[in-house]
Amino acid sequence: MQISTVLGNGMVLQREVQNPVWGYTRPGEKVQLIIGEHHLETQSDKDGYFEILLPSMKAGGPWEIRLWDTTGRYVFQDVLFGDVFLLGGQSNMELPLSWIWDQVKEELAEIRNEQIRMFDLPKEYDFLKKRELLTQGKWVSACGKDLLAFSAAGYYAAAEIHKKENIPIGLLQTAVGGTPVKAWVSEETIRRQGYYEEELERCRDEKWVENTIAFETEREQCWWNVAKASFEKEIRYHDVINIPGFFTGDLKKYIGSISLKKEFRLQEEDLQIDGIVKLYLGAIVDADIVYINGIKVGDTTFRYPPRLYEVDKSVLHEGINEIVIHMFVMRENGGFMPDKAYELVLPQGRHISLMGEWEAATVERMPYLPDMTFFQYAATGLYNGMLYPLRRQKIKGCFFYQGESNTGVADRYEQEFSAMIGEWRSLWNDPSLPFIYVQLAGFSDGILPSTQTDWAVLRSEQLKAEHNKNVCMVQAYDLGEYNDLHPFDKKGVGHRIALACDSLIYHNSVFFKGPCAVDFAWHRDFVEILFETDTPLTVCDGTDRVHGFQTVDETGRIRNVEAKLKSENEVRVEIDERVKVLMYAWNNYPGQANLYSGSHMPAVPFCRKREE
Repeated sequence: MQISTVLGNGMVLQREVQNPVWGYTRPGEKVQLIIGEHHLETQSDKDGYFEILLPSMKAGGPWEIRLWDTTGRYVFQDVLFGDVFLLGGQSNMELPLSWIWDQVKEELAEIRNEQIRMFDLPKEYDFLKKRELLTQGKWVSACGKDLLAFSAAGYYAAAEIHKKENIPIGLLQTAVGGTPVKAWVSEETIRRQGYYEEELERCRDEKWVENTIAFETEREQCWWNVAKASFEKEIRYHDVINIPGFFTGDLKKYIGSISLKKEFRLQEEDLQIDGIVKLYLGAIVDADIVYINGIKVGDTTFRYPPRLYEVDKSVLHEGINEIVIHMFVMRENGGFMPDKAYELVLPQGRHISLMGEWEAATVERMPYLPDMTFFQYAATGLYNGMLYPLRRQKIKGCFFYQGESNTGVADRYEQEFSAMIGEWRSLWNDPSLPFIYVQLAGFSDGILPSTQTDWAVLRSEQLKAEHNKNVCMVQAYDLGEYNDLHPFDKKGVGHRIALACDSLIYHNSVFFKGPCAVDFAWHRDFVEILFETDTPLTVCDGTDRVHGFQTVDETGRIRNVEAKLKSENEVRVEIDERVKVLMYAWNNYPGQANLYSGSHMPAVPFCRKREE
């Protein structure tokens, strides 16, 4: 007998529906199941497939389920019935609590909630067939070290839903970092849309995939071997670099290894208190190995994770200490992300700043290292390997956070995304499956002011997808960080998902995503904009001055313009006769935008042509 690993100890099954317990065994086998007072049985078909429908169960537990035939036996213990949600998307949904633990540990350190559970699916792709069974993974509860593995956004949403509904919550975590929409739809959808057929055909060539992985893995390993070995030679520090900041001048195009060195002084009393010494090095583009007094204290192999290294106090000594960073720049534009923490924090709370001048040496100039081909990003692979094997699991709805990897083709996102929603509903045989999705957070890759608009265009495409029935979009542009692709405020995201869920799924309230401009009265030197809002408009700094409006004139020049609250649902924006376009929060990181509803939901971005 073979079953999917999603059926296991500690699982959460959807309440008040008939959940299938299924798998494969020998053809014609009698398969039996016991749950409580229910003794059920069936016979496997000619292919060995069997399915037993559990009786509809109220929320609660724990239950024990026993399943057996002559070939095998399973006992599922500690089974709960509650509401099950599928988590989908890319890294901002996948991002675990461990990533932001330094910010949330005081709040969550004592959490032990057996009623919130997650199954993290193995990240497996398949381009040749739709897989039937999951072969890895297990259910874990929001307790102790297992809590660290939870999707941060998923956990915060689940915690609010559990608190309000007082039922067990199960999360099926399918999100995979970096994935575009095309990875999450079937071959049939890919061929119908016609965008990625060539890519799909390449990926169906197993030998090509195998050879590509082998070649790129060897290329990457060779690059790293040379880069790391370069530090074995004598290093002469001939330059000074200021941290934080991106490299400029000749270093802007530099690719290869760099060594940086800085000294700091410790007093005797600094070393007398036991506890954890923390080294914060912001975010480094691209990778690093860090030493203090010649002893390695941490390393990170790619640019996005926060650099937080715990240092054993025995590494430090009274007087002058030395920190050395072996830095690796693989694709130009290296540096240290601005507005991050660069410091050593001692157990007693003393902060030693590491910002400012560092001695530096370019150690080994190297060739550009191309990105590897991440096959989990390719068309239909994860649909076949992860989603399809889940299709029999009954779910209450989907929480989805994705879009960063589609900004290169932002203008067709609504089409691809809507097709994906339809695909998932078809897969679960539920045409009204609730779908709550998060609009892109603000991000401008560490550059201010933000002038690029590809993320703004994708946000508008996400907004258009609200035409699908039984969906709800959650805004998050105001929860982003200009210098972090993975903003830390996942509690805010989870809270808004939970609010949307309370409305769309539980029908306890009406979700309001934010004030929306519904009417524009154009005058020669001003525009009056009427907003639809649930509560009176507010400005988050408490004044009546609204920031975030920009205009475009006939020459294409963009400039910031003044605006004020005129009434509880109206804003007056100052313009001149040359203005052709009026925009609000219309760039990749609209951090200056400050217009909210009284319920603290941000105004919806727009880009509006002047009405003659």
